[in-house]
Amino acid sequence: MKLNKKIYLASAAVILFLIFSCTSACDMSGIKIEKSWGELGSEEATEEPIGEDILKEAEEAEDEAAVETSFEQKLDQIQQKYSLEFRLHLEAMDRDYLESILDDDAAIENEFGLFEWRSTFYRERIIFTADGGIFPGDWYNSSIDGKAESLSESEMERSKRIIISALDKYPENFLENNLENVYALKSMNFYGVNYGGTNSTDSVYLVNDGENMGYSDIIVEKAFHHEFSSILYRNYGDTFKEPEWRQVNPEGFEYFDEATGGSGAIREGKSSQEFDPEAHNMGFLYEYAQSTMENDINSFAENIFMEDDSFFATAESYEKLKAKLDLIVEFYNTLDKTFTMEYFKGL
Repeated sequence: MKLNKKIYLASAAVILFLIFSCTSACDMSGIKIEKSWGELGSEEATEEPIGEDILKEAEEAEDEAAVETSFEQKLDQIQQKYSLEFRLHLEAMDRDYLESILDDDAAIENEFGLFEWRSTFYRERIIFTADGGIFPGDWYNSSIDGKAESLSESEMERSKRIIISALDKYPENFLENNLENVYALKSMNFYGVNYGGTNSTDSVYLVNDGENMGYSDIIVEKAFHHEFSSILYRNYGDTFKEPEWRQVNPEGFEYFDEATGGSGAIREGKSSQEFDPEAHNMGFLYEYAQSTMENDINSFAENIFMEDDSFFATAESYEKLKAKLDLIVEFYNTLDKTFTMEYFKGL
């Protein structure tokens, strides 16, 4: 019992010591804490504008969220009225332009009409068969003797993808006003010469006999832009600055195959489309561009749509090529303001 009493008294002494020590420490820390909070209070007073900035940013974020909510609600309404596919089409547009038309029912209706036209064109106007008289009637006469083979089934999916990639670089209303059909075929022959592409008043004809035969995606798409530019040149030739274009050519130069429209150049093996520095100095991209003025124009048109920085670098390195590049871009810009040098370089 005495031992337990001693243990109890010792324990009590320790507890009292700890309580006393803790109280002293708390008093000291209390002074320090009070001083620290005083200092903080002073700092907070001087930094009050930061609080206002944060509040302003929060309000702006709230406003932006409200705008975004309204934007999404409008797109929801459009989706409900038209379709999810049309909504996705709109969302792919330039944001500023889309915001400018969202409250304009007539503008949205017009966009939907163009969207429907493009969808129908992709579904029905990209044609792979040579059956049913696909060429104008006089192309079948004895002098032209037009012939064609239907596209191989194995090349249909790739051909359609290439053509859609090309078409997507033009505004819908521009295509609607100038293009009726696009034919992709295994082969074409006119005047006894095999053609890689041609065009009628409102249709483009392309050959794709497979990548292993040299018909890469780039070659086929270039052919589309090449041939479509011929349609545009015929339809809007009065807006093209032909005298200025001819003036770029060497003095006394004459295109060597205007009589046959380039078929003679193909027959005689003068249809190279390899870039040639000697031709560049004269104002031409390659040999075939010297056959007719139309082929010269085509040579630039097929390249400005092809997302090729090296083409622009080459064209801008030769004074005569740069002059023709400016003229072709100006021509396209008169047809649709979408087409600017910045647009072509940004493809």
